[in-house]
Amino acid sequence: MSDARTTGWSTGILGEFLPIKYGKSLPAKLRDSSGRFPVFGSSGRVGLHVQPLTNGPTLIVGRKGTVGAVHLSTEPCWPIDTVYFSEGEQGQNLRYFKYLLDSLNLVQLDKSTAIPGLS
Repeated sequence: MSDARTTGWSTGILGEFLPIKYGKSLPAKLRDSSGRFPVFGSSGRVGLHVQPLTNGPTLIVGRKGTVGAVHLSTEPCWPIDTVYFSEGEQGQNLRYFKYLLDSLNLVQLDKSTAIPGLS
């Protein structure tokens, strides 16, 4: 990363600023809908669960099905295995990254044939 001190902005590769992880499987039959934590799939919120996978606000990007759809949870949540997610770094504004990723039209990166997928 290089520091653009005159403007307060830094330049670099997106992954340096926004570490991306894979969601974790949580089949519908194992979800406890009495919970308060949202469960996110590539199409957005798909249920509730009693425990979160993340610790705070989370950026979610669809990787299977609704490829490239970008969602933001303002609270801890459970991103399932059809998404990528990032909790960002301390002090980052995940809303900024949501707008950035939305503007990139990630759906155009779909290289699959039968089931849409983002790698």
